[in-house]
Amino acid sequence: EVGLWDDRVLADDCGEAAAAWFSCVLGARCRLMRFGAAAVRATGGSWTGGVPQPTRFADGYPLLVIGAASLEDLNDKLRSCGRPALPMDRFRPNLVIEGLSAFEEDYVDTFALGAARIKPVKPCPRCPIPRIDQATGVPGLDPLDILQAYRRKPQLDDAVCFGMNCIAQAGAGERLFVGQDVVATLAF
Repeated sequence: EVGLWDDRVLADDCGEAAAAWFSCVLGARCRLMRFGAAAVRATGGSWTGGVPQPTRFADGYPLLVIGAASLEDLNDKLRSCGRPALPMDRFRPNLVIEGLSAFEEDYVDTFALGAARIKPVKPCPRCPIPRIDQATGVPGLDPLDILQAYRRKPQLDDAVCFGMNCIAQAGAGERLFVGQDVVATLAF
């Protein structure tokens, strides 16, 4: 069993060789685990219309979508304060959508990607992880101080949000591709 927030999930150990490699690289004894073949973990139903959705080791939802223009908007604000721009990997999205206006993903009802239908269900409250350089593990300046000026969400107790947590409404198992056409249907 692996603990993830309040959940206990069955996981498969990836073996001694993987454990030795990661322990050496990270300088701490550890095991590499993957989601168990028979394991089940679901999102809460409060943001998904009462229907729990399958997820795995993600924080709470199976997908995170961020619009490319949203990051550019943040980076413009960071640069105007004399700070370096951040790469998208700092926010760890599964899908980066181009062609939307900044933060338009907040207002999308569904994204259609071929047979797949992705539904944004909850703004993503941010933790301090975006301050960590993904390549080096070295912390830098936290972008939350800039984001808090304009990305607080009252429906989430004024949490600073960036990106949208999403579920798959249709097309589970479909392959998505870099450069694939995406049709965004707005919720209003």
